[in-house]
Amino acid sequence: MGSPTKKVLIISYLFPPIGGSGSLRPLMLARHLPQHGWEPVVLTVKNPDWYYANDPELLDDLPPNVSIVRASMLRSTWFYRFLNPLRIKSIDKLIRIYLLHPDEQIGWLPFAHSKAVKIMQNHNISALYSTSGPLTSHLIALLLKRRFGIPWIAEFRDEWFEDPALPMPTTIHKRFHFHLEKLIVAEADKIVTLAPEFNMFLMKHAVPLDKFYTIPIGIEDDRLKVQLQKVSPKQFTVVYAGLIYDTFPPDRFLKAVNELIKEQKISAQEITIRFVGAITIKSVLDPFGIVECTGFMNRSKALEEEDNADLLLLLLSRERGNGVIPSKIFEYMASGNPILALVPPEGAVAEIIERTKTGNVVDFYNTGEIKQTFLTLYEHWKNGTLNLSPDWGEINKYRQTTLFKKIADMLDELEKDTLGQQTRN
Repeated sequence: MGSPTKKVLIISYLFPPIGGSGSLRPLMLARHLPQHGWEPVVLTVKNPDWYYANDPELLDDLPPNVSIVRASMLRSTWFYRFLNPLRIKSIDKLIRIYLLHPDEQIGWLPFAHSKAVKIMQNHNISALYSTSGPLTSHLIALLLKRRFGIPWIAEFRDEWFEDPALPMPTTIHKRFHFHLEKLIVAEADKIVTLAPEFNMFLMKHAVPLDKFYTIPIGIEDDRLKVQLQKVSPKQFTVVYAGLIYDTFPPDRFLKAVNELIKEQKISAQEITIRFVGAITIKSVLDPFGIVECTGFMNRSKALEEEDNADLLLLLLSRERGNGVIPSKIFEYMASGNPILALVPPEGAVAEIIERTKTGNVVDFYNTGEIKQTFLTLYEHWKNGTLNLSPDWGEINKYRQTTLFKKIADMLDELEKDTLGQQTRN
């Protein structure tokens, strides 16, 4: 394939060296699009608010022709200091809930928009691609769409109006967010989400159904591994990678394991449960000292942890939503190791794991079933029979080369339509 001749402006607040799962989607997008004739120009933040993860090694994955432009922002901490000089925590909380909308990154908008206008003037940009969170990214794209009239794809990595964590304390706030969401969905040429349920949320705005696409982050092709039978080590190592949220803590899982130890059905000396990421576990949940918390690790080391695990733990409760598809499920699948998914049995994650045959699905709330399933997996490990027979045909449907080509095809279609309109005019 020849050198890319078409340029797309990717607007993403989260981008390396910021680490964590939120940066991976725009990073992979910038990595894959050049293979399909699109040269990315990435607009991201220069001085982000504090973020738990810093992983500059991720930038090594980018092709050399990807341009990165970083715009400054008025950090939310400055808003807090100006409006609440005594730094009373309860007042900070009120400022966040009542004033900083659509999110705390709204201070990025004027500076990012100014940089984006210069990019549009200095580069022959053919399309826009904004990705959230934060939601401010879409507002920047909306302003550019109205000014320059080029095609725009808006991507939602999470919910917006239905997000249970979104602060909407008054009817005015609810109307504000509903109106903004409707505006973005109406004016974007295409909508991409990472889970089918997110599309369902956005379809309430009565726009054409052919505007919506579901394209998960998928599996990096060079990460796909066929699991080999391991020599049984002395430790049965369970790994959870990523953040722990209040809506799906590991309490029930740890309680189930602790009960099995108390009942002498498993040995505490043979088990290690490693939480990889910015996590702390209450000591009361670890009476036998089987838990290890590594703190944040850069992605390459976190993937090594997943590859070396005997069992990978996935947590997701109904409060977070049956339709959520966390990116870690694809990393887990790529490792070739079995997954213990404590998730809604009727949800999207359960459906993927069952279809790909990559693990066991147990209801997040069913401690009894968690105990029995974990005991069975432990016994298989003891016997050297903890092996997968995954459906590789299904797994291959989630290869990133396949999924990101769909985005490139969408960009090609939009550019073709735009050129056709210009010719007719």
